[in-house]
Amino acid sequence: MDFKKIENIFLVTFLFLNIYLLVSYFNRNDIQQATSTPDQVNLIREMEQIGIELPTLLEEQREIYYVQADSNDLLEENVDKLENQAGSIADDGTLYTSILSDPIEIQGNPEEGFTEEDYEKLNAFIANGSVLFGEEYDFLRYDLSQNRFVYAQKVEGLPVVDGTSEISLFYGGDGNIISYQQTYAGPMTPQGTTQPTITDRQAIEVLFTNNELSSNSVVGKPILTYYRTLHLEDLSMYGPVWYVPITDTNGERILRVDALERTIIKEPATPYIPEEEEPEDPEDDGSEDDE
Repeated sequence: MDFKKIENIFLVTFLFLNIYLLVSYFNRNDIQQATSTPDQVNLIREMEQIGIELPTLLEEQREIYYVQADSNDLLEENVDKLENQAGSIADDGTLYTSILSDPIEIQGNPEEGFTEEDYEKLNAFIANGSVLFGEEYDFLRYDLSQNRFVYAQKVEGLPVVDGTSEISLFYGGDGNIISYQQTYAGPMTPQGTTQPTITDRQAIEVLFTNNELSSNSVVGKPILTYYRTLHLEDLSMYGPVWYVPITDTNGERILRVDALERTIIKEPATPYIPEEEEPEDPEDDGSEDDE
């Protein structure tokens, strides 16, 4: 018996078997990718087919911390530092309402848009000590429904957009800003380890598959933000949420998707702007009234 010949036959057979298994493995991977990718593409295509206008999407997954804010009275404790305005603090210390002695004059308007100079003027007002902790806030959007410029506290590079830490500058029909309201959650610290978020595209797909997007809607650019997920007497916890502006037959509105749980958040954590009595007009000498 030619053992050498038999050995060669086994080696060749083994080699062909390995090649077969490798080819089968790569083909199976191709099939899996082909069955998953079209599902995503079909959702986007389906939205486009019914007239939903989508922004340019980054489709970037990020690693984000939960953050904690301890309960505080920082607004009430520091209100005496403000000048040229008369203000009042809500009973629970979370909201400051102010009337300005010197109105901020705005050149633009909501219908035709605001000028670059307008935004520079507002940014300077926020940052130069006219509001408390203003250096922690960045411009977020203009809210047409309430005629206000909204600034949000930035934490770990993300804005807080649930109303618990924002500044609202109210635009008057005369083109001036004479009042503002402020909430402030206080300093926040990261907790635990980072968590992977869903992408902006996945957030929009969650809204679409849950019938939150109607035909001919215009979807604005999604923003990854912080949102209060837990509120206790001594502290609050904030987690990542996709903030998605929508314009449809109902006008402009904001939809929110939990960036970790893939669930839709229906209501803000707290009322956007609590009802408060208007403060008295400032005295001629510009003195404060910090009740």
